[in-house]
Amino acid sequence: MPKILLLLLFPLLLSAGALHLPITSITEDKSSATVEVQQIAKGVHGFVVRHFTKDHSVIIADAYVSDFDAASKTATLHLSKYEGLKQNSLPNGNWEVQVGDEAILAFGYSRALLIAPSESVYHIITKNIHGVEWIHPDSFATYLSYNAHPTPFQEDISGYCNLAEIGLLYTYVDGALFTQDCQTLAIIQVTPVTLDEGELKLPFYSRVEEISTSWWVWGAASRELEEYTPHYTELLVEYNPTSKLLYNYIKNLTTPEKELISQFDIEE
Repeated sequence: MPKILLLLLFPLLLSAGALHLPITSITEDKSSATVEVQQIAKGVHGFVVRHFTKDHSVIIADAYVSDFDAASKTATLHLSKYEGLKQNSLPNGNWEVQVGDEAILAFGYSRALLIAPSESVYHIITKNIHGVEWIHPDSFATYLSYNAHPTPFQEDISGYCNLAEIGLLYTYVDGALFTQDCQTLAIIQVTPVTLDEGELKLPFYSRVEEISTSWWVWGAASRELEEYTPHYTELLVEYNPTSKLLYNYIKNLTTPEKELISQFDIEE
């Protein structure tokens, strides 16, 4: 157990705070831009800010790291419309990203949500990872109940994380703790750690007794989750089909989830 706890004590680059980086180039169609950074993981999410004066600025685009060139220390950002602060009563600007604008990446990485199968796993992990503020899963379960989604999918996770200003998602599945960006679900780190799971709680550990359902809400999210490991493993693979970290984890499984190896876009 001491070795396990030491592994969990290491918060990677996650407690360093948000990265503020100037845009160095942008493609002609404005769909991607570049920034210079010493190291960053693919999938790290953020946004681009235009500074008009020292005291006046506005978010003009959503962004996430789509590629990183370690040789040139250059990260490529995928750009899209920013919808994190929707307000229909306010006017929308038509600003396009340009060189010199500021990319703010890893925003909210000081706050984290943990998806765990049981109370015992939740407490072991949260008590031994420092450098982040843990947001209790009760609030996420309440959010799901309000939307009548007893089975969480990417849209539920990113919507809640945006509302609660959470940057990191930790997911414990079958002998490993996955550190992910809460918006893109991209895997940043995989920590092998086997914990006694104790009594299973679905769809994840929280003190909310039951997540509401509704006859007028359709789709997979409206159905109650029956199995913990298959669902969250499938989510990991769906949003990380090129992750070698996840590929190696899946390849070494001895459970039915090993069949997910066929969904990767990776050549041996």
